[in-house]
Amino acid sequence: GVASNYLHDCIDVGSEVELLPPAGEFVLRTATRPLVLLTGGVGITPALAMLNSVAHSGRPIEFIHAALNSDAHAFRAHVDQLAAQHANVRPFYIYDQALDHDKPHAEGFINAELLATRLPADRDVDLYFLGPKPFMRSVYGIAAALGIPPQQVKYEFFGPLEDLAA
Repeated sequence: GVASNYLHDCIDVGSEVELLPPAGEFVLRTATRPLVLLTGGVGITPALAMLNSVAHSGRPIEFIHAALNSDAHAFRAHVDQLAAQHANVRPFYIYDQALDHDKPHAEGFINAELLATRLPADRDVDLYFLGPKPFMRSVYGIAAALGIPPQQVKYEFFGPLEDLAA
């Protein structure tokens, strides 16, 4: 975006900048119900911060990430390490164009059948999702189709807010 390009192109290492605290509505709410963090591509970045903050909590966490393949999958080793340290963290990786040496949990795209296998039968989860626009539209529709309570579905765009139901 504009800000990150400016920082990379115009600010030198060691420069001082004045910043404001983080703002926005896409924040992880405190709860005990199972948490589903569902990301595509660079959407993993904010979800990773959420995962880091609650991995130790004991709260059941499904960390589902869709990527092109292992070459495009950021932070896999970190998520796997958290899962090894915390039995409540269950990673699940989906690759659209898996390489010969890849070992994703699934191949293709996220769909209702696949997501349903990662959810409790009552669908009483907090679902947070981020990713490219087509991914976002798909997940929004899947969440509704699976009956996840709308007030427990949270998402954010990397850019202007859009209506995912359109």
